[in-house]
Amino acid sequence: PILSGCHTSVAPFFSRSVCFGRGACPMASWGDPLVAKLAAGEASQDDLCGFVVVCSWPMPEDFLAAYERFRCELIAALPDEAYVYPGTALHCTVMTLRAFTAGPMDSELRESLRSLWEPVLASARAMEAWPAGTFTLRIARPTLEGSAGIFRYEDMDGAIAQMRDCLRSAIDVAGGRAAEGMNWSQAMPLSGTPEGQPAPQIPNIVHSTTLRWCGEPADRDTAKEAFDRVAETWVPMEIQVSRATAVFEDTPYMHISADDSHIWWESEKSKS
Repeated sequence: PILSGCHTSVAPFFSRSVCFGRGACPMASWGDPLVAKLAAGEASQDDLCGFVVVCSWPMPEDFLAAYERFRCELIAALPDEAYVYPGTALHCTVMTLRAFTAGPMDSELRESLRSLWEPVLASARAMEAWPAGTFTLRIARPTLEGSAGIFRYEDMDGAIAQMRDCLRSAIDVAGGRAAEGMNWSQAMPLSGTPEGQPAPQIPNIVHSTTLRWCGEPADRDTAKEAFDRVAETWVPMEIQVSRATAVFEDTPYMHISADDSHIWWESEKSKS
């Protein structure tokens, strides 16, 4: 439904990369089996489930209109192995509480983790340093960085950095420690986290993924050249963001609906 006349050999709704954001692995295949399964429409909801705090999701309508035109051009230029995100899946991760790669979550685990994290998020939100009101992100031209194409965001007001600082402090008070980017050496789950659950992670960039791969392209250099040509047509734009939300990511790579079954915390509602 979101293709708007674009032609693609994959389904119009799914994608992200194993390498990008989880350390450099230049010799690994760009193809992601999860992306291939999602693109073929073969993924089942709840097979995996993440627990993340995001912002700029859903994206504003003016951005989505510009992005859909760009997306059509990218699909036309790239090999069939490329999977270009629908606009509904674009987001910026403020923090990962539990990566979906940790496996599925039954209702009992969901409730346990939500009860554990709600006061931590509320504590972060109540801090004086938490950004007040609407803030601005500038979405730069996308780049292909190994197995993922991404939009880097310029955090114009420093709001995402402030949110991450507050979350970092609240996690420390709650007996945990977030991994910083790919540095997991000091990471610890919150006190009271169910056994076997991972520590949280705070990214070290501000971005949204726009492309991943269903399979390895025949020629990486040619694919990158095609990506770069289309990327040159993107005009950087600013968006206004009013909140962060915590969601259950029960289909990988944020291919979920922005509804009450997925959103369980909103920043503007957690501070009186």
